[in-house]
Amino acid sequence: DAAPAAEQAQASEPLAEAALAESDEPPAEDEPTPAAPPPDPPALGSVFRGRIAGVAESGHMALVNRIIDRPAAKAAVAAARDEHRRVDGLVYGFNRGGFDVIIEGVRVFCPASGMSLTPIDDPTSFLGKKVEFSVPTGKTGRSIVVSRRSILEREARKQARARMAALKPGQRMQGRVSQVREFGLLVDVGEGLEGLVHMSEVAWARGTRPADVAKPGDEVEVEVLKVQLGNRKDRYGKLSLSMKACLPDPWDEHTELLCIGAARKGKVTSTTDFGAFVELAPGLEGLLHISELGGQDIKHANQVVREGEELDVVIERLDKSQRRVSLSRLSAADAEAIARGDIDPEKAPRSLKQGAHVTVVVQRVDRRGMKVQVQGVLGKRGRGFISSRDMGDATGDGRQPMGVGTVLEVKVTGTDRDGSLRCSVRGKEQDEERQAVRAYRKEAAQQGFGTFGDLLRAKLGGGDDA
Repeated sequence: DAAPAAEQAQASEPLAEAALAESDEPPAEDEPTPAAPPPDPPALGSVFRGRIAGVAESGHMALVNRIIDRPAAKAAVAAARDEHRRVDGLVYGFNRGGFDVIIEGVRVFCPASGMSLTPIDDPTSFLGKKVEFSVPTGKTGRSIVVSRRSILEREARKQARARMAALKPGQRMQGRVSQVREFGLLVDVGEGLEGLVHMSEVAWARGTRPADVAKPGDEVEVEVLKVQLGNRKDRYGKLSLSMKACLPDPWDEHTELLCIGAARKGKVTSTTDFGAFVELAPGLEGLLHISELGGQDIKHANQVVREGEELDVVIERLDKSQRRVSLSRLSAADAEAIARGDIDPEKAPRSLKQGAHVTVVVQRVDRRGMKVQVQGVLGKRGRGFISSRDMGDATGDGRQPMGVGTVLEVKVTGTDRDGSLRCSVRGKEQDEERQAVRAYRKEAAQQGFGTFGDLLRAKLGGGDDA
């Protein structure tokens, strides 16, 4: 029997730790039995006797060199289960569903899902390892089933809590995308810790789908936004991450585009019942309100424009703190005038505040007054209205308004609810009269009575001899 035993020993060399030493002399009855030290693994080529404890489908076998009391061994495993104790086991083989393990000299089974928290690519990496197992409730019987999963999960939670406590908002790191969901990306940042990149933090462009940015297994750079440690209500805590914070900010990259009153070309990215979003540059969008697309009959922006369509727009307002750009639509005539060079937005009036004097062009005339556009100011910012009572002497008796295209000098007297300017020709004329009176009084005060006498003598023809 020595030759077969030697062949078995060579075939199962990595697993020789399963052999348990046997004492040559029994201890005295009145003396406590000392704990036996673990036996040294046999040397390669050595011959020893042993009993086959189990043979795995993978061709590996476990040998023991003592008689195993199987009922007592199973009872010991059952006691460990009832007392929620861990047991040590030696992995000696694997099969299609999991791994073969020796515990207390008997073979038990560990499913592949219970051996590791992640998919196992190389099962041979576990062979010959002596590790701790737990015995799940209700898993004992003819075939004893053990698992490492609860142990690994507990260790992972401990490591994750320690890692999360060390993280600070603003910290950047590399991570691996573990899952892609509609609401965002789950990113593994190491040591069993996962964080969520919400869909709003995936990219600067509004409405970007997480699946369009990354897939499971991709390496990404993330920045910590918020760390919420675990508590009684939330056992695991929360880690909020951002990918777009690691990307260049479009508002900083395209500062030359963000000029109030500037005409730009943009592409419609989406339509809603309150307007259309227009992309001015990658990651930089503005809202074209539905009032800019037509009359009151328009209920949805898709009635006028469609996604992907290019539009000529004007930047009306900028709010960098809220990252909002308000747009108005540029008329075809204004777009052509700009292309010809007839309109130069850079020569627009510096101020459109109340009291400013500006030059306007009549756009439409009705019985209530005239709709005008400030010269050099494109879009909604430059739209104004002159009521009939504010037309002044420039339009004669006020009952015969001037025609479309007439150029007028007006005063900005306020702003209507819709944002258009209230203009007045009469107010401009009154300001000019007041300015003339002030200039006359200032000049008269400087000239004095002596100068007035000189003017009187000159008028009477007395000259210097009078």
